Amino acid sequence: MTDVPDGSPTAVVTGGGSGIGAACAARLAEAGNMIVLVGRRPEPLADVAERIGDAGGVARAFPADIRDWDRLGELREAIDGWSGRVDVLVNTAGGQFHAPAERLTPNAWRAVVDTNLTGTFFACRQLYPLLARCGGAIVNVVASVWQRPFPGMAHSGAARAGVVALTRTLALEWADKGVRVNALSPGFTDTPAFRSQVGDLSGPAARVPLRRVASAAEVADAALFLARSTYTTGEVLTVDGGFQLM
Repeated sequence: MTDVPDGSPTAVVTGGGSGIGAACAARLAEAGNMIVLVGRRPEPLADVAERIGDAGGVARAFPADIRDWDRLGELREAIDGWSGRVDVLVNTAGGQFHAPAERLTPNAWRAVVDTNLTGTFFACRQLYPLLARCGGAIVNVVASVWQRPFPGMAHSGAARAGVVALTRTLALEWADKGVRVNALSPGFTDTPAFRSQVGDLSGPAARVPLRRVASAAEVADAALFLARSTYTTGEVLTVDGGFQLM
């Protein structure tokens, strides 16, 4: 990794070790940001950071569980010493699994809600002082299960709907500091995690008006748009090939 000049524009990507998060990190690096990759497993973060470096960008890996308030405080302190600012925060870290509501245990419920909702708030809240310094942008990536009833995903849908509500409230509360907060809601997206769940992508593709699933790069392009859109806040951008119209 090359040295980073003081005051360099900085983008933090949670869940940056794979899938949509890795794609967002690569796209933001191309746009000139120093990237801070956050995730629980060091190895994938290091791999993504190396790829960004090979492409001419600058990336640092910071292993952290977004549910750990104190560790995210350490992240804030580290970035304060590196560049002193956060221009973009993209929250892609999360997780879900299919389970009928009557089978959800308290621990299963908490695991999904804590990761997707509480973890997103913790990241936003801990990095807010650095976002406020430069009028930064937050992009919260929420799976489209929040938009409609989705049997087997009560826990995930509730958590993602909570993130949308959080997004809109933070957008209003933090507007006076120039911090813009938006949500990005992708539909079926070709990632390793999605492929492991569904196997053949032809089934999901057939349910989409455009008759294909998104690439992670297409979702990353939408995240970059929200990061750069200086007069957009409190909005949810849906990128699902028209699936929500069905």
